[in-house]
Amino acid sequence: MAREVKLKDIAKELGVSVVTVSNALSGKKGVSEEVRTKVIQKAEELGYDMSKYQKKEESAIKVGVLVSDKYLEVGASFYWSLYQQVAYVASKKNGFTVFEVLEEETIEQGKMPKLLSEGGIDGLIIVGWLEHDYVKRMLSATKIPVVLLDFHIDDIECDAVISNNYVGMYKMTRYLLERGHRDIAFVGSIYANENIMDRYFGYRKAMQEWEIPVRAEWVLKDRDIASNEMEIEYPKEMPTAFVCNCDLAGSILHKELERMGYEVPEDISIVGYDNYLYGDSFAQEITTYNVDMEEMAKEAVGILLKRVRGFSLHHGIRYIDSQIVERSSVKVLDRLPSDT
Repeated sequence: MAREVKLKDIAKELGVSVVTVSNALSGKKGVSEEVRTKVIQKAEELGYDMSKYQKKEESAIKVGVLVSDKYLEVGASFYWSLYQQVAYVASKKNGFTVFEVLEEETIEQGKMPKLLSEGGIDGLIIVGWLEHDYVKRMLSATKIPVVLLDFHIDDIECDAVISNNYVGMYKMTRYLLERGHRDIAFVGSIYANENIMDRYFGYRKAMQEWEIPVRAEWVLKDRDIASNEMEIEYPKEMPTAFVCNCDLAGSILHKELERMGYEVPEDISIVGYDNYLYGDSFAQEITTYNVDMEEMAKEAVGILLKRVRGFSLHHGIRYIDSQIVERSSVKVLDRLPSDT
């Protein structure tokens, strides 16, 4: 009868402690990915019975998801669609989601979300920007893993997954420049959140590369920062193209330009960012940068589940790049791209 393989046998083979072997097999923190892989491989090689660890790994994980109510309109919201992606990915990875809409009053009063105060979740994903101090209080009030999705906060040690805002808007601005446009305005309230700020600097980088000054009157607000209501300020002198921080701003701009007697793209071109316009006919016309919600959700859920299962990872930001979606909202001007 073959002798039963024990933890100490694996430890002896690898020259590590029994505690290290146990932590590696049970998914606990404090073991590097390299060591964990070696332990699992050696255990399988020696014929160690890993069934008790596999059962633990197979238990469903409860993922809490928070979204501020000011960003959420069920069925017609970018963040509602992003949440659906998170829920789908979690279900494919032996997890399930518990969803909470966070009301502004709760944030203003500094109350903790029910997901945290009532407990019962294994990890938390916060979708969309939340105020710095409130996020900080949440993280200090819980010991469960937290991942920020579609925003990050510089001075808080927390994983984040975001669209590659800077590079994406740089690509969109270059797209216009390469098609002969030089008079390009940016549409977005740059102090509303870090995503819009990063997109603004992507626009500036492209303009700077082509040695084109950014005119102050062509950096246009698109929303009230306090209420988040959309309303675009228009310049007295129109550019040949607008680069919008989101497709919704592009749609509002499009409607107003038409009301003013302009045609898109014959008179003025428009590009957007995010590739999300729910129930809007302009969605079939606007050239935009696609935000890969599926990949962002996969990355956020993957990071969270690894942390819940005890894998030790370095906190950081994952930038998800994507591509331009070409439609019909941009006119190619007569001048060559190299002309200044």
